[in-house]
Amino acid sequence: MDGVLPRAPTGRPRAAAVGAILTLCLVGAPLMSLFPVGVWDTAHALTMSGAGQGILLLAPVVVGAVLLMFWIGHQWLERSGVNHPAASAALVTSTAMATPVVAMVLAPEVMPMPGGTTVNTAFLTGVIATLGMGASVLAQRPPDRWQPGVLPALAVVAVLLTALPGLSEMVRAHAADERSRAQITSFDQTIAVLDHPDWSLAQVHEVHEGLRLTYRGPEGTPLHVLTWNEERSTKAGIHAGCDFPGTWCRDLEGMVVVHHSGGHPSELRTHLDDGTVASLVPRPGTAADLVDASRALRPERPGERAALVESVTT
Repeated sequence: MDGVLPRAPTGRPRAAAVGAILTLCLVGAPLMSLFPVGVWDTAHALTMSGAGQGILLLAPVVVGAVLLMFWIGHQWLERSGVNHPAASAALVTSTAMATPVVAMVLAPEVMPMPGGTTVNTAFLTGVIATLGMGASVLAQRPPDRWQPGVLPALAVVAVLLTALPGLSEMVRAHAADERSRAQITSFDQTIAVLDHPDWSLAQVHEVHEGLRLTYRGPEGTPLHVLTWNEERSTKAGIHAGCDFPGTWCRDLEGMVVVHHSGGHPSELRTHLDDGTVASLVPRPGTAADLVDASRALRPERPGERAALVESVTT
């Protein structure tokens, strides 16, 4: 099996082959990747408009367009003197078709470039195709030895496409950690902390009425600790919403237990030492000893926010 490049070690044939490969990978592959993006958008538009059967009409167009792109790439590489032009063109074309699908469906968080999905899809396609074919070029061996051909390119492309979903998950997790860090550190009031051995802090969310910490019990049951923001604490009061239809509240040891349409309590509200209102909210329909848990509620200690951030980001 010959290498991807011509056997001539130097001179114009080899330079032309390298130029053709780079042009196809850096220009042709990104342009080809726009085709599946367009097909995806067209199919989605047909589905939303109720003309879902029109997707079947796209099948021959898709097949014809892919074959045309392969033929153009093959002709370009063959005229430039590249060995294995058909295999190389097929690999680049397949990469240009597969990368948008993987990037949009399995790895939507991978956005190395500004400009949205289309720009990043074209960029990733060009990078993956170039790295793949570059591996085959670098794997070129002396003429008297076995040549791997496009096998290194195939291996590199497969590894990179396989790695994209994992990279997307890492990016998503990092973004979630940074968001949690910002929500905790920027909250301008005392945060209510549940200091109970049976409950461990798992998540944090900023909601319209304050900051919500989610704790998990021994069996994974969630319990939300909501620290009301200043506006709701001072204006709405601890009995907020108790006059709504289907809602009734009862005072208990300086706290308020809220019921919605009977059944288990849906919320327990209490005051922290500085007057901030905090509430315990179990998962709807589950039984939880809110009174016992409320005894473990306390204001955050000075410098404790770093520990809270560590709890939700590790």
